[in-house]
Amino acid sequence: MNQTRIFTPIESVNPLYLKASDDELYEHVLREHEGATFAEIKEDGYRMQIHKQGDKIVTFTKQMNEFVLDLFPELMSSLKKLPDCILDAELIGDQKVGIKGFKNVQKRFRSKLGSEKISEYLQSGLLEEFPLSIKVFDTLYWEGKSQLNKPLVSRREITEKIYESKIKPSEKKEFGTKEELGNWFEELVQQNYEGIVCKKPTSLYVPGAKTTDWIKLKRTETADLAIIGVYLSNNQISQILCAAYNPEKKRYETLAKVNAKREGQNKELETLLEGKLTTEVPRNVFLHPKFDKNKLPDYFVEPDKSTVVEVVSMNVLRGKNKHSCDFDGEKSYSMRIAWLKRIRYDKGISQVTTTKDIIQIYKKNEAI
Repeated sequence: MNQTRIFTPIESVNPLYLKASDDELYEHVLREHEGATFAEIKEDGYRMQIHKQGDKIVTFTKQMNEFVLDLFPELMSSLKKLPDCILDAELIGDQKVGIKGFKNVQKRFRSKLGSEKISEYLQSGLLEEFPLSIKVFDTLYWEGKSQLNKPLVSRREITEKIYESKIKPSEKKEFGTKEELGNWFEELVQQNYEGIVCKKPTSLYVPGAKTTDWIKLKRTETADLAIIGVYLSNNQISQILCAAYNPEKKRYETLAKVNAKREGQNKELETLLEGKLTTEVPRNVFLHPKFDKNKLPDYFVEPDKSTVVEVVSMNVLRGKNKHSCDFDGEKSYSMRIAWLKRIRYDKGISQVTTTKDIIQIYKKNEAI
């Protein structure tokens, strides 16, 4: 098959992400997967497609670019032991979980390096400080035969044969009830894993597909934030700038800018914020000193008169960004891949998440 020509990258299957996990979603997964699902740990790393034939090994990124394999000498012994194959896998931080593992991969990855730079890289201590390994979650080609048209349950049997010091199969469990699925998800979240991917056992590997055959359930962080600014599109609220409260400095500090149109919530916000908009930055709102003036909200909102919204994100990051939450002159906190979940009609502005709360969320994730 031309779809499985070795050393020609195959477009990845991408899991469908529906929303934050709950009982309703667990039921939906089992319904879509006809009563049973294969659930695998969602590793937080870089997608890697491995191609091997004879002594030649080439690996590709999700964008179908080649990895510079010379940067990962610790993987080579295990890779060389594989038969001719094409594997769908994840390059991960060895013995690291969640965002800490992802950071290991970030520290090691380079898109291009000359031979002199590679030599310098290998002697830099990065290999010892940030060791990596590979988790395989699917087999697309094995010992001369394409596996794309085989059901997942058959492909998985092959995947589980792969067990080398630096290459192992992803952790997988089969579930038939929402309670079991939900309990395992919650257990993994407590261990700081990113989440799970649920796969229909009879599904085929369809390159480039994004269907309910693969459904991603991811851990999230939530915060109840004050709306301190709104962005308009066609005279309607389209995005909102949200802030946490810093009680020590008695000011609101920005943490996320999110789409307000989700499920038509912008219409509700227009009613709630009517008559409360101003063109001036409120005195108790602190914006990052380098906040682009061309990207300021169309209108600001006095926090004491504002509305509280629940914002969900993948996690909380600290780094150089344009938000002002706990800004120390260089770094601040921000919410990674954030979205508006709901308007908190049940909460007043005095119940907004504080900067201290955000710091605790970040430290909890970093500590695990």
